[in-house]
Amino acid sequence: MVKVTVKDVAREANVSPATVSRVFNNNPSISAETRELVLATAAKLGYRPRTPKSARKDNLRKNIAIVFNNRLSSLTDDPFYGQVIAGIEQIVSPKNYNLFFRTVTGHLSSDLEKIETLINDEKLAGIILAGYEIDEQLVKQIKKNRLPLVLVDSNLYDENVNMVLNDNTTGARAAVDYLISLGHRRIAFVGGPLSHTSLDERYIGYKQALRRAGIKKNEEYITFCKPRFDADDGYRATLAMLKNCRLLPTAIFAANDMLAIGAMRAVFDLDLEIPSDISVVGFDDITMAQHTIPQLTTVRIQKREMGTMAAKRLLELLEEPDAKPIKVIVGVELVVRDSVAESKDKAAVQDMLLRSEAHAQ
Repeated sequence: MVKVTVKDVAREANVSPATVSRVFNNNPSISAETRELVLATAAKLGYRPRTPKSARKDNLRKNIAIVFNNRLSSLTDDPFYGQVIAGIEQIVSPKNYNLFFRTVTGHLSSDLEKIETLINDEKLAGIILAGYEIDEQLVKQIKKNRLPLVLVDSNLYDENVNMVLNDNTTGARAAVDYLISLGHRRIAFVGGPLSHTSLDERYIGYKQALRRAGIKKNEEYITFCKPRFDADDGYRATLAMLKNCRLLPTAIFAANDMLAIGAMRAVFDLDLEIPSDISVVGFDDITMAQHTIPQLTTVRIQKREMGTMAAKRLLELLEEPDAKPIKVIVGVELVVRDSVAESKDKAAVQDMLLRSEAHAQ
């Protein structure tokens, strides 16, 4: 009996031998149509691919670790990263990879031990590091062992590593620009620790929008929550800011939705109305933003898309480990809901102009 070869399958299917090899190596670059054609042709000819020892070893590596930094927030409670994880799973599960989760806490010695344990796992194909304030030593340890790695929502400026990030500065600038277009000039900022690069970028966007509009930054309107930044932190920081400032702001831009939700509660506790007295804008567009009263205007992050992009890049690295690192910046969009209204200051000026025009006539 004549042995069927890769070339026989390629000739019958009218594709290249390299394409046949990629199909049997589960290369993600092959289309579903081509994959089906090659597999059907191989079955028809009775072709059985030989699996070399190195490939058998690689086939054992079917685990992907998502390592989440819970130093400042909890994986189980954080509505942002749940969608990121869903996006990752959407891509890797059809490729028969198994996902599992680990957390790091910011304690370098114990975190390095966890990473070392992962690196020594013969079934591990790659790692996705999700979160912020990831210690560079962890990244260096993974890179040293040549394990495929992608970072999500963490910008390590000094490390040449694959990253998927948000366009935080542009999003923050768009949110504040929108408030300014409605006549707001006294715009407060409620943020988190600036060591978190995403929050720092959103603060930069806030300042840029004010500067472009010729509005001087007022330190009375700026407050930061440390070390955490959830709804309770936003409530306490906003309440203190509103009680201590000499003139109330007409709008608040919060660096994430949980801070914005806390800020809304603080406004209501002072018997003020949203948006008629104070407008509020958040950032992230978590599910809860649609269920606040009023519904929260916010900047939407493409959370699931961040996960899918990170997973696709990791699969590419599994096929080409020496590929040059890339940084993907995912666009954001302003979602206008009910928590923002035209500034009373603008309305008063317009009313005064209208009355002046009427009187002149």
